[in-house]
Order: sequence, then structure tokens, then C-alpha cells
Amino acid sequence: MFDKKIEYIIGSKELLDEVQPLWEELNEVHIAKSIDFSDYFSSFNFSMRKNSILNSDRDVFIILAKDAENDKFIGYIIASIDNKLVGEIDSLYVKSDYRGKKIGKVLMEKALEWLSKKDSRRIKIGVAVGNESVIGMYKKYNFYPKVTILEKKN
Repeated sequence: MFDKKIEYIIGSKELLDEVQPLWEELNEVHIAKSIDFSDYFSSFNFSMRKNSILNSDRDVFIILAKDAENDKFIGYIIASIDNKLVGEIDSLYVKSDYRGKKIGKVLMEKALEWLSKKDSRRIKIGVAVGNESVIGMYKKYNFYPKVTILEKKN
């Protein structure tokens, strides 16, 4: 039984430093699962990701999930929207020990609610090749594969 108290901290770019360890765990998943681009994920560090967010003109929404009992962050979501009202779930991660406890559901629903309040016209999510197991979860929120983009390896 899952009886831990989960707190949700809502904010924006000011929460990025707290996201870092969780983002790095997600990036390790991408490195391990990537079929052709593990080198890309290996060379893509959090500093680069943070700078791309800080230097964008996108409105950013971040939620951190925290295990209050152990005082540690256990999940997050980053959503954003551009000036054309195209929203994106940029990143979502929940530590493996906490999966199946509806934490991801809370994060997704709050991010989608925020994007709706921002009048998003469409919302997209990118899923790294090799990590297709998450698509079933996204389908629960009416996200489906639309196009496959191929990228030339350098």
C-alpha cells in the first residue's frame, strides 16, 4: 500500500535546479533505451537543457512531486506553450519506486489543465525512440503518434 504523503510544488523556470537530478535520471533511461542516438543523449547535459528553456520565449510550467515523508523529489513535469499557442509536454518523469501510484496522472492532468487555461490550440509530446512503452500512458490522454521524424546521425 502506498501511504506516503506526496506534495506538489508548482512554478516555472525558477524550479529548474530542483528538476536536474530527476531529469538526469530520465536522460539515463534515454541513453540506455535509445536505438541509434545514445551518443546524443550522453552528450546532452542538464546545463544545455536548462539554457534552452531559459533562453526560449515559451511560457513554462513546472510541477515537482515530493515525498514529504522522506523530503525528496520523486517526479516532475515540464510543460510549455509558444506564442502560436502550441503547447508541449516537454518532459515527464516519476522515479521507478513511485510509478503506478497515480503521481504521473496528477502531473499530466495539472499540466494539461494549465495548457487549457493558456488556450493552447494543440498539444504535442515527443517520445524518444526506444521508450515507446510510455505511449500507452499518453494514449489515456488522447495523444497518438502522428508522424515519425527521422534524423541523420552525424
